[in-house]
Amino acid sequence: MRNTRIQLLVQLFTLLIIMVSLSKSEWLVSSSLVIALVLILFIGIPHGANDHLLFFNLINKRIYEKKYKSTLFFATYIGLILLYAGCWYMFPAFSLGLFILISIYHFGQSNLYVSPIESKFIKIISIFLSGSFVLITPIFAHIETALPVIQTLAKNPNFLTISKELGNKVAISAGILMIIYWVILMLTKNINLKNGLQEIINTSLLFGLFYFSPLWIGFAIYFTLWHAIPSIEDQINFFKTSRTNYNLGKYILEIFPFSFIALFGLLFAYNYSEDYISVNQGLALLFSFISVITLPHMIMMDLLYLHVEGKAIGSNNVIF
Repeated sequence: MRNTRIQLLVQLFTLLIIMVSLSKSEWLVSSSLVIALVLILFIGIPHGANDHLLFFNLINKRIYEKKYKSTLFFATYIGLILLYAGCWYMFPAFSLGLFILISIYHFGQSNLYVSPIESKFIKIISIFLSGSFVLITPIFAHIETALPVIQTLAKNPNFLTISKELGNKVAISAGILMIIYWVILMLTKNINLKNGLQEIINTSLLFGLFYFSPLWIGFAIYFTLWHAIPSIEDQINFFKTSRTNYNLGKYILEIFPFSFIALFGLLFAYNYSEDYISVNQGLALLFSFISVITLPHMIMMDLLYLHVEGKAIGSNNVIF
């Protein structure tokens, strides 16, 4: 179960950022990209750095196959990353579309993991709508900032030509429709009043964050505080069920090696490319990197959530 105090702190911090953004703080605008990169590099990317440990804990009933499973895991995991990286090179527009779909599902998956929605069909719809809201709103609310990066990712300067005014209308519509959706679920008894109001509060806060804050600040705060930290909580809670005295300190020690490799690789690439690429190209490379590591991470988190919910992975019936 996720810590409600952490959730409250995240909500209050988000409200603070919205208020600072509404004050038109020049400092927040001028330093938004730096703050966003620090959050993404040191919280966002590392939260998926122990997928291998999730895998090994999920198959702990088959210790005798550990060496074989370890080789299979890393071969499959790295293979997916390389395959997706190749797709970015060969088919950028297709890869961008796939990244959007992956992000929508992964964000919605994380948002609604603890949701009390009982209907599987309604929950799937909720996952995709929630994921679409957190992806579409910041992009279209700041389309003039997002579009150059999107066009660079797609390798098409004419990709998704849209005006700032239309982008704002799309963003506002997404927020309104998301709130209406939660109201409908409450009225149809698919979600109780308490949880429905909580979702409406979260939607309102995220809309304010996405709409009023600089694009990169809004995305980074969502990606790290609303997505990565709850995911870290879920992972730690899972490890606690099979490992004694497991805590945040042990989690940080375990994710450090792969986090360091990822951060070192990105900093190395930036150091030797800063004279040759623009800011938009650098951001496009960062997001393409995030995309290729998100694909296998999303699969692992899905298996974790299925395991915890008891839907696919039972104690005597492992599917690996």
